[in-house]
Amino acid sequence: MPETAYILIRLDRSVPAEIARQVRRVPGVAEVLVTMGDVDVLAIAHGETTRTFPTIGEKIQAINGVSSVSVCVVLPQL
Repeated sequence: MPETAYILIRLDRSVPAEIARQVRRVPGVAEVLVTMGDVDVLAIAHGETTRTFPTIGEKIQAINGVSSVSVCVVLPQL
């Protein structure tokens, strides 16, 4: 069963829509949303195992204009 993670992305004054377009190109990212509040961009990623998520987070962090990334693995519903 594929794993899912929510990736919370904060920017350093960059245009959220432009960053969202770049995040969408990262392999493993399924959906990207621009938000208002503490987090500027939310990405939803899928992977075969949770071990893929740190790499996805590192690729997003490397995008110019991203100041921080937090990866939140979604647990199966109980």
